[in-house]
Amino acid sequence: MNSSMYEFYEKGADAADYIYFQKNCITEDELHCMLPHFHDSVEFVFMLEGECRIRINTEERTVRAGEITFARCFEPHYYNPEPGATYYVVLISSGYLNDYNDFRREAFPSFMQANEGFQKIREFLDFSYSVRAAANRSLKKGFADMLLGLMRLWYPLEPVRNTKATQAFIEVLKYINENFSKPISLESLADRFGYTKTYLSELFNGFTGMRLREYINRCRIGEYYRLRREQPGVPACKIAEQVGFCSPNTFYRALQRYPNDPNF
Repeated sequence: MNSSMYEFYEKGADAADYIYFQKNCITEDELHCMLPHFHDSVEFVFMLEGECRIRINTEERTVRAGEITFARCFEPHYYNPEPGATYYVVLISSGYLNDYNDFRREAFPSFMQANEGFQKIREFLDFSYSVRAAANRSLKKGFADMLLGLMRLWYPLEPVRNTKATQAFIEVLKYINENFSKPISLESLADRFGYTKTYLSELFNGFTGMRLREYINRCRIGEYYRLRREQPGVPACKIAEQVGFCSPNTFYRALQRYPNDPNF
């Protein structure tokens, strides 16, 4: 898979004509650990087979075949599929969303149950996937319009509830993404953003489902794997220090816990 799908903020998804359309089939031996991320595109997941654990903002559910998830622009989200899961991922940039006001006031529900429209939408996705290699801007626009139109037929929009907590978390996530190779603690983040440690801890756990330290270590180990691919001749200990691991023991524990690149 494209590693950009697992970055914290997908800058490529800000392009006016950006569409990401991929069919993923998770094998039994495939490690799949996605970190929370966000982008200036809406994102759909269409489950075809198996199960996938998906979190959007602070809500997390197990999504099964026939079900759909939807993340609005800049909504933090991530998903971890079980082996055997097959699903389409579709990202549509805000440049194609003018008729929907970028889903600021009304949007599809984050989690949508199976209904009679899913099979029709799947047939459209199957056909579109077969011709995606030839897509130009006109075809991309047609794809976005058709998919969103089909979704509206069977999945009504609902009022959007914006929360200050979401924006607060995005700001914290941006900062960690840019500074995870430096010393970061709950105390330093709380001081920087003007929150109490308790509030920040609850905010972070609510959006990520993990403690801050685990999240930072996963950021660092993902960067470690990336640099190892780019710099195969550099000693592992030097790269570990470069990405923020001050203690060899902490680095080796993280390496054992994530023996493969968690960000693919």
